[in-house]
Amino acid sequence: MKNILGIFLFTFGISFLSYSQTVEPDAFEKAIKENPTASLVDVRTPGEFGGGHLPKAQNIDFRSPEFLEKIKGLDKSKPILVYCLSGGRSAQAAEIMRKEGFQVTELKGGYLKWTTKMKPLEGVPAVKHDQAWKKSDFDTIIQKESHVVVDFFAKWCAPCIKMMPIVDKLATEFDGKVKVLKVEADGNQAILQSYGIDEIPAFLVFKNGKLIQKVTGFQEEEKLKAFFQ
Repeated sequence: MKNILGIFLFTFGISFLSYSQTVEPDAFEKAIKENPTASLVDVRTPGEFGGGHLPKAQNIDFRSPEFLEKIKGLDKSKPILVYCLSGGRSAQAAEIMRKEGFQVTELKGGYLKWTTKMKPLEGVPAVKHDQAWKKSDFDTIIQKESHVVVDFFAKWCAPCIKMMPIVDKLATEFDGKVKVLKVEADGNQAILQSYGIDEIPAFLVFKNGKLIQKVTGFQEEEKLKAFFQ
């Protein structure tokens, strides 16, 4: 009886792990190579996807109203390998997928961690990246300044680029009153992860060293100006 129970628990454990798994980039890359028929799904926005993605990935935006419908169109007999920017959206997406009966493996740390490991990419535009922030310098400014607006962006992110002139105009208008920090997602993974930034564009607003607001997605000028007031 004990042997039967042991076999059952072992089998159940293996089954559970196969359906609920988050792995590091090396293991994720291995899973891609060992499962050529698997569905590699990028659940970021089309703008994020357009700035670079894992080779042969298909884009199914987690924020899209059609997300569930598109997921149901995938082949349940094939495993799903899923990722987002840093792991937040893909974890939520994976939960939905598993409830639908899919076998899912998530990329721990998402696209950002994949890029730090110099893994293969496709669709990446040729751009020169800004110098990365030292987290200690970033933290010092947050604590030193009375009012700070942090703009997380990427040069391949269309909404980010669209808002950039507005942010620059507001930075000039509120010069001396509000400190604006621009943080490029590529190369500043530690800062993004420390504040749970899993989607860009994103904004953090600090007053007297305390985080008072966190917003993601495209913002109209009126909403952006509110960050400075």
